[in-house]
Amino acid sequence: MSEAKKLLVDVLSTVVLPKLKGLNEKNAKKMVHASHKALAEIAKKYHKLLDEQAEDAAKEKAKQAKIAKKTSEKEAKKNSKLAKRQAESKQLALLLAKENKEVAKPSKSVRKPSKKAAVTTKSAAKAVKPVAKTSTKASVKTSVNPAVKRRGRAPKA
Repeated sequence: MSEAKKLLVDVLSTVVLPKLKGLNEKNAKKMVHASHKALAEIAKKYHKLLDEQAEDAAKEKAKQAKIAKKTSEKEAKKNSKLAKRQAESKQLALLLAKENKEVAKPSKSVRKPSKKAAVTTKSAAKAVKPVAKTSTKASVKTSVNPAVKRRGRAPKA
């Protein structure tokens, strides 16, 4: 038994044993032995529960650290995406500013259409709805058949 358990058993026995007055020596020894056994069991369970509490606290602390790490990673990812978008918009703004300067100064060389203009023409082409196709086959008349004689009516001349 460890020192902490022995100390706890001694403290508990000083509380319990004085209540056993009036027993003869033989019965008193039996009670002391039984009480020491029970108190040792109680001390063992007590320390086991303390250890479990410490483990649970450590697990909870680790869980909180993991959650904090995950949220910080999400924030870092979010910030990197935001920085990337800002960089792209900055590049686009520089490109547009450069393009506007080129429009102001007519150059002798032939310019390529910008990406933005290409995207606009593509979207405009998508916006136009195609016209419904008409049938190119000649319509066939099934009601006129000169070889079949009609009953009840005489053919007109």
